[in-house]
Amino acid sequence: MKSILITGSNGFIGKNLIREFNGKYKLYCMDRKNCDLKLKKRFPLVDFVIHLAAFNSTKDFYNKPLQVIEDNLIPTINLLNFYTKQKKKPIFIYTGTPEITVGATDRFNYKIPTDEKVPMVIDDIQNPRWSYATSKGLGEQAIFSSGLKYIIIRPHNIYGPNQKNHFVPEFIQRCRRGKVILNGWKNTRSWLYIDDCCKAIHKLMNCKNAINQIVNIGSNDEKKVIDVAKLILKELKINKPIIKNKAPLGSAKRRMPDIQKLRKLIKWIPNTSLEEGIKKTVKLTKW
Repeated sequence: MKSILITGSNGFIGKNLIREFNGKYKLYCMDRKNCDLKLKKRFPLVDFVIHLAAFNSTKDFYNKPLQVIEDNLIPTINLLNFYTKQKKKPIFIYTGTPEITVGATDRFNYKIPTDEKVPMVIDDIQNPRWSYATSKGLGEQAIFSSGLKYIIIRPHNIYGPNQKNHFVPEFIQRCRRGKVILNGWKNTRSWLYIDDCCKAIHKLMNCKNAINQIVNIGSNDEKKVIDVAKLILKELKINKPIIKNKAPLGSAKRRMPDIQKLRKLIKWIPNTSLEEGIKKTVKLTKW
């Protein structure tokens, strides 16, 4: 039986990946509750490392930028320093972010959908929002420099039951409190249901041609944020006008990945429509 270290195992993707693996692997799970990855220097010898642990709440990008950089970069370097010294070297699976392409698309008009070759552009280095993209971009560079075999995945707008700190759950919570407030209503995104994301990660792990590749994970079904909000209101059976606010400074106007590489590597397509995914999210979330 192959073995996997999952960091951030108690997070949204981590919990769902554990369910996806369903006893097929020997799992070592680490999260903030059982260890501090900024201090830890030794780790189990495994076949795969899936490094999910990250500070990825949008509010934290603005309010705790230094902590975002520390918590995202230092654990990555600690993991790499340990595993590069071992005889048994794992395949290192790292969660990057589409945030690193925002400057290229919004400022320099790179084409959308964005493929994996779009360059990282820091649009405004003084805007604390860029703390996240910077930390994740440096993490990717550290992995390239380590010499380990890797797969860098860039999940795009993943959502599903019991998620926290992202648009879908935050908007649902506001609506349930009677505040139908929508930030960035003009923006567009392409959302992917969590089960589809986890199946894609699982297949990529076992795909030899995915080694040393950067791979977008997402949907090519681009929707306006306001249209997704209307789907949520319909599912919640709330009939109130939407209060429309501007997007926070630095938020991408559009985001949709090119997923041709993913499809070519693992013959994958999303199984869950946005309408079905929103229904499941509202129904299955423990509010």
